[in-house]
Amino acid sequence: MKSAMKYSFILVLLMSVQMLIAQQKSGSSIVVQLNGIKEPTGQVLLSLFRSADGFPTQPEKAFRWKTAKVTSSSLIISLDGLPLGPYAIAVVHDENSNNVMDTDWFGLPDEEYGISNNINSVTPPSFDEARFTVTGKRDTIKIEMHP
Repeated sequence: MKSAMKYSFILVLLMSVQMLIAQQKSGSSIVVQLNGIKEPTGQVLLSLFRSADGFPTQPEKAFRWKTAKVTSSSLIISLDGLPLGPYAIAVVHDENSNNVMDTDWFGLPDEEYGISNNINSVTPPSFDEARFTVTGKRDTIKIEMHP
């Protein structure tokens, strides 16, 4: 009888480990809700970072990118298959669809932008200021767009 209980316990343990591994492989999801878009034109360029390297001004160093057409003052973007852990998001409202954030000759943004945790500062925020954690639940990250 003890042998059967031991076998059952090991079987349940192995099945639990397999389920955790499968969940890690498939990844988690987040929903990004962008609010306060002034004009329903162009597209948004969303960059998802897993580290401070390149955040927020070098989207080519992002873990993942997503582009979405702007049709209203708010927009929902889903990001699926994410490993658990820390992230930060930078978003640009690319009104003229040239795939970059336009700036004036001082280097200040000419197009709307948003940062996770709704950081709004004169200088680019740090990854730590904008960081949030993907925990396995399907969380909604709300980002306000700034002119």
